[in-house]
Amino acid sequence: MATDNDQKSTEVRKLPKRSQVSTRKSSARSFGRPARIASAAMRSKIAYPTVTGTIGGSGGNFYSPELSTDFLELPQSIDEQRNYYRHWYAAHPFVGQAIDLHTELPLSKIRLGSPKAKSKELAARSLDFCEKWCKRIGTLHRLLEIVHDYHLLGEVFVFAEDNNPDMPEDVRSELIREVNDDGVVEKWVERKDANEREVAWLQRNYKGWTAIRVLPPEQIHMEAFPFTDERIIELIPDSKTKDIVSKAGMGDPNAERITNSMPATVVDAITQGQNIPLNTDPDAGSFVFYMARKKSQYEPRGHSILERCLRALVFEDHVRQSQASIAQRHMTPMRVVWAADMDVRDVEDLREQIDMSLADPDYSIITNFELNWQEMGAENRLPDWTNVFERVDRLLYAGLGVTESLLSGESSYSGDRLNLEVVNTRYLLLREIIQEMVEEHFFKPMCRRMGFVEEDEYGDLNVIYPSVSFTRLGLRDNQETFEHLFALYQKGSVDVGTILELLNLDPDLVKKRLMADMWSVNDATFNELVRGVLTAAAEKIMSNTDVVRIIAEKLELKYEPPKEGDGRF
Repeated sequence: MATDNDQKSTEVRKLPKRSQVSTRKSSARSFGRPARIASAAMRSKIAYPTVTGTIGGSGGNFYSPELSTDFLELPQSIDEQRNYYRHWYAAHPFVGQAIDLHTELPLSKIRLGSPKAKSKELAARSLDFCEKWCKRIGTLHRLLEIVHDYHLLGEVFVFAEDNNPDMPEDVRSELIREVNDDGVVEKWVERKDANEREVAWLQRNYKGWTAIRVLPPEQIHMEAFPFTDERIIELIPDSKTKDIVSKAGMGDPNAERITNSMPATVVDAITQGQNIPLNTDPDAGSFVFYMARKKSQYEPRGHSILERCLRALVFEDHVRQSQASIAQRHMTPMRVVWAADMDVRDVEDLREQIDMSLADPDYSIITNFELNWQEMGAENRLPDWTNVFERVDRLLYAGLGVTESLLSGESSYSGDRLNLEVVNTRYLLLREIIQEMVEEHFFKPMCRRMGFVEEDEYGDLNVIYPSVSFTRLGLRDNQETFEHLFALYQKGSVDVGTILELLNLDPDLVKKRLMADMWSVNDATFNELVRGVLTAAAEKIMSNTDVVRIIAEKLELKYEPPKEGDGRF
């Protein structure tokens, strides 16, 4: 017979029924071994559940450089990129120096060569006109600005302004009055010598492009189209220009004076709230020339030389900020003071003495036991980023296309010969681009309007305009190059102009100065002429004076004049 305790233990060991287990809610805590659940959906690697007749795509992790954290930190819009480029140019020494080198070295000195023409007079007039225009417009400074934006921003919008006076209508046409049934009728009839009269008027009044300006790219809206080189380029008026035109409409006299000096098309576009369309044809007046730093024709915009350096620059700036933050937190050094066998009271007494010594520099701490004092400054707690900075510098050198020796100048030609040859080749290519822009878009339209045109043997009209050349780049060993060229000059294989260009001398200017100095005191052979004259005069003086006797008396010598017929004189 079972007892009450046995009956209770038996009831405790009873398991719940199966139906109760299936309907019981899951608790936060489970006991015992969990039941195994076999489910095909959990073992499947298919991204989407499949149904009959469909195949799901297999999922998996993939890497995208455009979705990484450091990429999202970079500027995304083109305006933000330009702000980054300008900031690094102004703040980073490597970037600023590299951009300046890429700007200044290719444009060391510009020269205009005489154009090839049948008429020497026409060639001389064309050269003289373009030389005067270059001096008046400041071509070297304008080209420096163009090349600077070309490297820094990757593109440049060059605006050539033609603000010359309009040609009167009576230059090409003649006003004729006729009488008919309707009365007196006036009409303009083109003159027979209209072209000659137009050329004569232009030669008196036309001065070429009145200004060469680099437009801010933030105010330019450009659209390019496939299968054509034509573009739609519009200038977005800035707030200052809009304000001055608005004040002129309200009757402000100063604003009216400034607005009247603007082109009428510009004022009309601003008044109507539209962008200002820019002409791209140099033969149709003021125009804009777009020059982009890119390698493919289908690319819509150019690429800055800093575009590939942004990650390295941002990472370097992060490291700099972290070091500055650590150094700022640890400007006051950390002091660690310890001694052996000190109880709590000794520690408190020592802490009080240390605080008093820090407050009073003349306070002395005196102990009868060994005391250790160590101070830890920021240099002991900053991480060592030496290798990281060296790698970032190498990335910047490669991205900027320069070397450390080229930036600092602390090297020799022999050590960086290959690097300098690469840089020299790139600069020669850039010179070709600048040369084509100046000759085809600046000189050629001006000379065509001035009438510097002649007909060739095929009946085609050729524009006579000067060529653009540059002095030799000083990126090679001048001494070695000079020796080779001088040896070729002595053999008659090189002209003297090449030697003079090596020395940064203009051959044409040297020739003019030599012609001016010929037969004058500045002539290199003038001293030989003086010596010859003095020699001939000395013979006459000796023959007709007693200078020999005077010299002999000064030397206390006995002088006997020669007798006639003795053959001594």
